[in-house]
Formats: sequence, C-alpha cells, structure tokens
Amino acid sequence: MSALLPSPAELLGDIEAMFEHKARGHTEMPPKLGVHFDDASFIHAMPASVQGMEAAGVKWVAAFPTNVQRGLPQVDALIILNDPETGIPYAIVDGVEITAARTAAVSALSARYLAREGVESFGILGCGVQGRSHVRVFREEFELRRIVAYDVSSEAVYRFTAEMTEESDIEIVPASTPRDAVVDCDLVVTAGPITSPPHGTIREDWVSPGTCAISIDYGSYWHAEAMEQMDVLCTDDVRQFVSHQENGHLMGMPDIDLDLADLVQAGKTRTGNPKKRAFACNLGIALADVVVAKRIAMHAIEDGIGIRLPR
Repeated sequence: MSALLPSPAELLGDIEAMFEHKARGHTEMPPKLGVHFDDASFIHAMPASVQGMEAAGVKWVAAFPTNVQRGLPQVDALIILNDPETGIPYAIVDGVEITAARTAAVSALSARYLAREGVESFGILGCGVQGRSHVRVFREEFELRRIVAYDVSSEAVYRFTAEMTEESDIEIVPASTPRDAVVDCDLVVTAGPITSPPHGTIREDWVSPGTCAISIDYGSYWHAEAMEQMDVLCTDDVRQFVSHQENGHLMGMPDIDLDLADLVQAGKTRTGNPKKRAFACNLGIALADVVVAKRIAMHAIEDGIGIRLPR
C-alpha cells in the first residue's frame, strides 16, 4: 500500500479538487453512522460520492484507543469502492494508510488557506501514525525550519524525532511538556487520541496571535478557554460537525464560522492575520477517503497489483 500512496502534491491536488466539487454541491455524504462501545471506542460506516471525480464508496473504520495495551493498532479500516454508473463494487482497499494520508492532506489544505505568510515552525502533539503523516505533508506545503514534537510517551517522542530527523534536514525538537509544542509555533496540530470529555490540556494564552491551529482529535487537546480565544473557526464539514454536537460530542466548542469548502471556493490562500488566531476542527470525511482510494485502486488495476477476487 505504501508504494501506491500518492505524493503529497498529488494528495493535496485531489483533496482540493474534492472540496471544490463539495462547494458546488457535486458531492453526497451523510453524517457518520456507527456503533459505540465506550466513550472513545467505536466502529463507523462512512459512505460518500464525489460525482465530478467518479469516486464513490464506503469506509468501515474502527477506533479503539485501548488497543495500544494489546499491541494492536488504535485505528483500522477498509474502503469499498463502487462503480458510480452501475453501483457494483470493484475494489476493496486497506484504509489505514489512506486514513493517515488524507487526514494530513486535509489539515495541510486547511493551513494553506488559514495560515499567514511566512510560517516556519510547526508543533505536533501526538507522535504516532498521524504525527508522522502530518509532518511529511506539511514540510512539502510550508518551508519549515523547526518542528516541535510532544507525546505523552517519551519513548514515542524519541522514536519520532529520530525517524523524522533521518527523513529531512528540518530541526526536530522534542518537547518535554505539551505547552512547549504550542507556544511560539506558527502552526500547531493536535493528533492525540479522542477523549470524551476532552482532557483540555492546551490552555488559555498558549496559542499566540497569528497561529494556525488544527485539531484532528475532536478538540480533545483543547480547553474551552483556549478555544474561546480563536478568531476564526473552520471545519471540513459543517453538517457533520452539527450532527456530532447533536449526539453529545464536541461539547464546549464555539460556533463554526466556515466550511473548508467555502475557503477553497474563495481561492484566497495564506489569509491568516498576524493579530488573529485561526482554528480548524477537522473530523475526517469519507469524501476524502473515496477520492484517495480511487487513485490508488486505479494505479493498482493498471499495474496489475493486488488480488483479483472471483465473482
């Protein structure tokens, strides 16, 4: 699967095109439907269709944070793609690496539109799969000089720092506290486990004016007082955000100002203000999954990669 993943530039191109179709109403995606086993463990069905890109299918994803103690991945997923003309399934794709890649691409796209000019430093809280994926995409989108990494596990920070240092010449600084990965950073991404209620580690005044912050942990890292200081709030899908709030999640989050599709449609990048704080709470949308999965499936079919199942 790794060999078939699109490059960061291809990922961002596909994801941006998808949001352009979303802005024009050429997509369909109901809110996630799922079953829940406790406050943090769930299995979700995520169907979606992007008519303009001929991508349609469903992701079946499970997230169980306690799998860490079992030596198992916290997130696992499969994506089934359907022919949009006949409805017949034509590919089953491992969704784990796609989830990591598309999530990072949506974050980078959010920052492309919300961050100000001249950002150089990037704070990442969560040094797992998503942390690595985000660094790989963000260093292609921005001319980063310094990355500050924090995780509740010091061992995870050590492995992350060593691996990311080997991959690039950007300075990777291990943070001993979560505050160190937030203050004085131009970009901040929280990629820790989703908790309910949020643990709210990031406090008021940690985020400086001019910073673009992105949450892929349903706001778990963010205290309500820190959220209240944000001047602009965006999400990858307003309808899904509202649905989650109606089901008791994302409590304490301020009202959302913009859908990412609105920013993409406006077409004005690097619109961040040095005096204001911008925040994106991205929930992860199936539209991105099916678009990336389709590109991978097409490459696999063309190159004869994978197993052809009998009908």
